[in-house]
Parts: sequence; C-alpha cells; structure tokens
Amino acid sequence: MTDIIQKLPDHIKFNGRILFLTDDTTLIRRQLEANSDMTAAAALEAELAQRLQNNDLPLMSNISTDEITPGWVCFYYDETLGQYVYVGMREAAVQKDEVKTGNFAVVVSGLSKGCGSSRETAPYAETAAGVKLVIAQSIEKIYGQNSQNIGLLTSTDFGLIDRIRGGEEIALSEFTKGLDPISQDIVAYGGLFNYNKARLSGQVSPTAITTEKRPMTIVEKIIARHAFVTAGKIGVEAVKPGDALFAVADVRFSHEYVTPMAESLFKQALGADARVSQPESVFAFRDHLTFLGRVMSPKHREMGLLEKANGLATTQESFTTVQNIKLYGENPSGGSEAICHNAVVEDLALPG
Repeated sequence: MTDIIQKLPDHIKFNGRILFLTDDTTLIRRQLEANSDMTAAAALEAELAQRLQNNDLPLMSNISTDEITPGWVCFYYDETLGQYVYVGMREAAVQKDEVKTGNFAVVVSGLSKGCGSSRETAPYAETAAGVKLVIAQSIEKIYGQNSQNIGLLTSTDFGLIDRIRGGEEIALSEFTKGLDPISQDIVAYGGLFNYNKARLSGQVSPTAITTEKRPMTIVEKIIARHAFVTAGKIGVEAVKPGDALFAVADVRFSHEYVTPMAESLFKQALGADARVSQPESVFAFRDHLTFLGRVMSPKHREMGLLEKANGLATTQESFTTVQNIKLYGENPSGGSEAICHNAVVEDLALPG
C-alpha cells in the first residue's frame, strides 16, 4: 500500500523568535547576543516590532544568496549548512551557529531578499537553522522558487508579524495566494520532493493545460511539445504566457558544486536505493573547482575547506557511478574534461 504523503496543516503556528535583519548591524548583533537571555530577547523583539510598525526601523535590503551562504559554505551540502547561515553578511554581523542556536522561526528583511546567484543552499541553510518563514519587502524570483522547492515559506505581508507575535495560527493560504496551481501544491506539500512523491503515488496531478490552439513562438512550440500531461503522455496543443507546467527535458546536467546536495536531498526524500530515471539523459561535470587548490586562502585551508571541496568531487563520482550517469571528470593534466555549459550546447543538446 502506498504511503499517504501529508500536506502541511491548513493553519501553521510559528513557535520561536523573529530575527529582524536591520540596516544597523548592531541591532542584529544585539538580537543574536540575547540568545542566552530569553527575557531580554523578548523585550528587544517587542521593541523592534514596534519600531517597524512606526516606520522607524530601516531593514537590510539586497541580501544576496552569497551573504546567506558564501561560496566556501557551499562546500557543505547537508544540514551542516544551518550552522553557517548568514555568515557572509555585511560587517560580519552573523557568526557560525548564532542563528541555529537562537530559536528563530521567522526572519524579516527589506527589499530584494535573495538576490545574486541562484544557489539552493541559501534557503536550505535557513531551514536547516530552524527558520520556517521569510518575510521581506520583496523576494527575488529564483530565491523564492528555490524556497518553495525546499519547503521554506515566504511572504511580503508585514501584517503577519504582529499576528505571529500574538500567537495566531496563520492560514496556509496566506503563503499560496497569487501562485500558479503547481506552485500552490508544491508549497502545500512542503516542497518539491514531497510534491513529486505525492504525484508519483497519484495523490496530486499538475493542473491540465487547456490553452486552445494559437499562434506560438518557437520557444512556446518547444515547451508545448515537451509538456508533461500524465505518465506516458507528453505534449499539449498549445501554451500561453502564464500557463504552469512541467516540461520533460531531453538533457539534464549538474556540476560538482551542486550534485552532492542534489544527491543528499534525493536520498533523504526517496531513500538510499532510489534510482534516477533515464540516466542516459543525465550528465555530470567536475568543472567548477578543479583549480581551487591553487587559489584557496591559507585561512580557508586551515578550516579544512580544501578537503571539504575535494569531497564534493568524491561524492559526485560515487553518485554517478551508482546511478550509471556519465561523468566528465578532471583532466589528469589539469583542468576539466569539459565545461558543462559549453559541452551541453556544443555536444549534447539540440535545439528543441
């Protein structure tokens, strides 16, 4: 009998503190330094919440994914990331373990949360540190999508802050309104892996595309032809801007900076014996960190980060061997056998 994949509850209670990421980093330090004194922490949270309500609390904007998880932190790829969340923040405002040990359930910031590179490690590190909800004046698109896929709730509604502080259980619909039907279901199931487990077991299906035949661009035609409908049925008559769907890819690829995290999430969600379907369409590349040993700083070497970085390649090689995935590895004479973006365009993928 197939296990029922549970959705998130209809109403969610956020038990824990609220971390206000402010322009004034001394206020961030005060919140983190209050970790050992919950009475002082509660008083400071109340003060900052009131200042925010009075428009007297400038919040930090443009918090990049590199501030959330700097490049060297990405040498870790499991729940260890939670120890290092925000350690790249300006003015060294946050140190290792401070967020994770602070019992923060909600993080509040200003404009453009999650700008910069599209690294999944950022929202994953936040969830691994215990954060359940990110509230910001605006949230960058890819960071927002990664958050949905990881299971981190996001909102731009600052009215939630007082409701959460008052102990109110917040309706799940507050975090799905305005999303397309597939994204709503992904959020409701607590992330993409749970959603896909539910989809594979028949509990949920992508909303049918009902767009009628229309003139389309070449890109729209390619998307329509590859649209997933049901198991064994691919392709729809037409698509239009705003349609939400899954597309079946002919080529999938990954490099060593992200393969280990993908492997970790894959096993965590599906089990150690799970196998990648159609491995002949998947390609892996060791091309991002092959020269790292020549440029890594002595400080990072002393932290053991070179060994951690080399471990990414080891994990990638092991995963690709088990899954029978083609790996473009390291060239014995130095460098890589192939660069992923170039190889896919020049050797592996065809238009459409």
